[in-house]
Amino acid sequence: NRLAAQTRESFSAAVLDGDEVVIVARNVSLGGQRLMAYGLHLGARLPAHATSTGRVLLAAMSRGSFSAWLKGRELPRLTPRTTVDHKLFRQVIVRVREDDLCVAQEEHELGVHALAVPLRNMQGRTVAALNVVASPERLELSSLQKDLLPLLLDAARELRPLL
Repeated sequence: NRLAAQTRESFSAAVLDGDEVVIVARNVSLGGQRLMAYGLHLGARLPAHATSTGRVLLAAMSRGSFSAWLKGRELPRLTPRTTVDHKLFRQVIVRVREDDLCVAQEEHELGVHALAVPLRNMQGRTVAALNVVASPERLELSSLQKDLLPLLLDAARELRPLL
């Protein structure tokens, strides 16, 4: 609630279930202009390969588990920007693993970019991902990372004892 009130943006937490992420918590800002991306509601199932939360959760897998997850799996093209080539997708996941965050730019839905960070338990295991979605027209990518990333990271730290 605090994040949405502070920023007037909408936030979600998601877990991985096979080739999809499931939104398990959702907080929508009540003020200001906010983006309501298609299909973002509690319990929504979204393709892991095309979402910031999915990529964070896939990057948290061991390399062997990720390779097994990807093997033989089709990565459907949802927008012209969706990464569907396995080699390129592996590179995306390596980058997410290195950065410990993911920015997805119009890969799941045109007119939507998203920033996600891992939610870890006290043992350091990633159990979910927290993200914010925004319109590139309203909030530039640089602002998303400069202004909202620190808030996401703070929220992830605060949630850690609860996970």
